[in-house]
Amino acid sequence: MVNVVKANGGNLLRQTLDNRGLKQNAIARKIGVSTAYFNQVLNGQTALSASVAIKASQVLDLPLDYFLDLS
Repeated sequence: MVNVVKANGGNLLRQTLDNRGLKQNAIARKIGVSTAYFNQVLNGQTALSASVAIKASQVLDLPLDYFLDLS
């Protein structure tokens, strides 16, 4: 069961996008969130929600525990 999103989830997401050369707006669209919300998450202004973390993991082909504390 998912307990919590890692405190640095937004930062991890930003690093992943930067490392892969991905555009914020394209990934936000694929995840199904607004670009404004996604930008706030990436800048640490809004916490990364569990549902968005799960969708991001799927879209970016990352394991769930990349963003989520599954312990």
